Amino acid sequence: MTFVLLFVHDYTASVEQVRFDGGALLTLGRPARKTLRFLLQTAVTFWWTNGNGEARQGEGRSRDVSEHGAFVFASICPPVGASVVLKIDLEGIPDEIGRLPVEVEGEVLRAERCPAERGMVTGGFAIQY
Repeated sequence: MTFVLLFVHDYTASVEQVRFDGGALLTLGRPARKTLRFLLQTAVTFWWTNGNGEARQGEGRSRDVSEHGAFVFASICPPVGASVVLKIDLEGIPDEIGRLPVEVEGEVLRAERCPAERGMVTGGFAIQY
């Protein structure tokens, strides 16, 4: 099995009116993020403790990862501010090894709840580690 990491740039764009001809100029500012994100869709398992001290666990799929964070699609999300242990299964690096689990601990920055479309999980959470 082989996978590809895609390089992603995030730029802030602004539109300025050019007075002499009435046209618009699109300018790209400096990168909005300090680290590069890589599109990576793979299995993710995560654990956290809820407000009552009970251990919770969930599963999902990563959307993208960087050296300091990730976004995870999941039907159950930890609350914002929760400390979470995240295990990302990097599959097929290289094919002879099989799964290579990477485990990190971080904090949930935001959770997105979106209605499911055609049975797909569309909500998820961002974690900084």
